[in-house]
Amino acid sequence: MQVRSKPFRRLAGVLVDPSGTARATTEDPDVGAVALALITLALALGAAALPGQLAVLNEALAPVGQLALDVHHQAMQSGLRRVIVADRLVLSPTVVLAAGLIVMVSDPMLALPSDRRRSLWAIVLLGLAPLLVQEIGELTLTYLAAPGKPTPGDAVNLGSRFVTGPLLLWRGEGVAPHWLEVVNSRLNLVTLWCVLLWVIGLRVLDGDQLRSWHIAVPLTSLGMAGVITWIMTPLVMAALLGKP
Repeated sequence: MQVRSKPFRRLAGVLVDPSGTARATTEDPDVGAVALALITLALALGAAALPGQLAVLNEALAPVGQLALDVHHQAMQSGLRRVIVADRLVLSPTVVLAAGLIVMVSDPMLALPSDRRRSLWAIVLLGLAPLLVQEIGELTLTYLAAPGKPTPGDAVNLGSRFVTGPLLLWRGEGVAPHWLEVVNSRLNLVTLWCVLLWVIGLRVLDGDQLRSWHIAVPLTSLGMAGVITWIMTPLVMAALLGKP
């Protein structure tokens, strides 16, 4: 039981003691166990939010007695369900892609021997732990902040009401500008927390001496990943929604 719980304890430990957890991880990477623990927790939290979010969607698409509107809602239902399921069960594509880019760039810069590359992978995976905190916040709001008379858009965006980015500063009337929502989903306290954990992990791997590239690589990777996912989002959404 102790061996099985170790990766879960590391995911919790990296949030409060990133340096100590990174050092322990370099000695015993156990990449597979860390990846499995991260995926298991992410799927569990996402799946827990699904019943509440799908219930809101069903309420939003319930027949209202207007034939044209009811037919339109019926046509939307399967596509919106796929969007919600994908959103709940997949960790932030931007941050996950950034993690992959960090490994690609950092591996040659660290010049690690093959037997220590697993440490780099494990540390980068542990840097995704703040996404679990994001999922806990979204799960909480899914059940505590459900709208009274929801629209289909409310159902899809229910979890995204857990805001930790520049959208907190929006004081305008109505819906915030689309560009602000795009920035908010990619640059916020949670994603910056991931960057901080990566910086600390790279520093530990590089001999505990902070270098400029330890900061530049995670930040640049997050920026590049944000642009890529912004470009790909319309294509992915179209594929999930399908033909009405």
